[in-house]
Amino acid sequence: MHGGNLRRAKELYGLESFIDLSANINPFGPPDGVWASLQKGMADIVNYPDPESLALRRTLSSHLEQPNETIMVGNGAGELIFTIVQALKPKKVAIPIPTFSEYERAARSVGAEINYIPLGPRGWATFNRMDEESNSSDEESYNDQTWIELLNGCDLLFLCSPHNPTGSVLEKDKFERILRLTKAIGCRILFDESFLDFLPDEYRQSTRGYLGDNQHLIVLYSLTKFYSIPGLRLGTVFAHQTLISNFEQYRDPWSVNVLAQHAGITALEDLRYPDEVREKLRESRAYFYREFDLGKFSNLKLWPTFVNFALIEILNQAPEELIEHLGRSGILVRNCASFAGLPGNFIRVAIKDIFVMQRLIEGLKGWSGSTNR
Repeated sequence: MHGGNLRRAKELYGLESFIDLSANINPFGPPDGVWASLQKGMADIVNYPDPESLALRRTLSSHLEQPNETIMVGNGAGELIFTIVQALKPKKVAIPIPTFSEYERAARSVGAEINYIPLGPRGWATFNRMDEESNSSDEESYNDQTWIELLNGCDLLFLCSPHNPTGSVLEKDKFERILRLTKAIGCRILFDESFLDFLPDEYRQSTRGYLGDNQHLIVLYSLTKFYSIPGLRLGTVFAHQTLISNFEQYRDPWSVNVLAQHAGITALEDLRYPDEVREKLRESRAYFYREFDLGKFSNLKLWPTFVNFALIEILNQAPEELIEHLGRSGILVRNCASFAGLPGNFIRVAIKDIFVMQRLIEGLKGWSGSTNR
């Protein structure tokens, strides 16, 4: 189950247009130059795309400071997850939950056993709290032992930060501890950074910087969400060149079409765009949290986030009535019932422009199940 299914929404609610808060896509559209690059690229659709996406990989190499031979691109992060798992064929994987369902689907496609690591609605803050509550005199040893037990027998660990669906961040020192332990026990890490670009400056540090000394680390990066091109699909994986060579054997060579290649290059070359988007989203997020507090929704709880989406917990009842009410009002939100490991009743909402967030607040106020009135 994913957000962004507008065809199904039209059939379900009988409307032609929606405010779609069910998918975590940058609401401000791609960089202006992308539209021109798509027009230019139309001349190339009569030819096969470059199977190596060499021009795009060179642009990624330059802008993200990674050697060209450590980069592989694909038809979105989802395709790359399946490609990597098919290449590695892990026997047992560890997955922190709740999280993106494609990790487990990919693992099960190769018959892997799943070891769940419960995070709950706090996301990575759960492990921050474990540190604070630890009674051990040696906190680092305590956490080492915790992760050794969690990863017992695993040969692949999925990590996602910023974390979907909680919007939490795995802190640098905790990641480094996990990185060291997985290296020692021979467990690879697939680290999903699909929402990295949405983070404020003080939290935005990619794990790509650790690749040189850690051949067991694989980093996943998405251009789809931040650059607002979900219909084109474009993702990237970074890893040691021996791993990349292995992954290439399992990849569809034609998966990245010519328009996606053109759009990706142009988007990355617009150096002003990322900061402009982050500032707009910061303002929208601040507005939404402030107005939610002022609304005094006694049976709704808005959880904290660092990125462009947030969890809302519906207290003491199932979320379907609220989802239906919002849908009939032309607002789509994500039902989190399909997120394993998320106890309680949650919806996830994307953070979009201030006008849209105002519409959401009005929709929540108009919900008959709300006791704020």
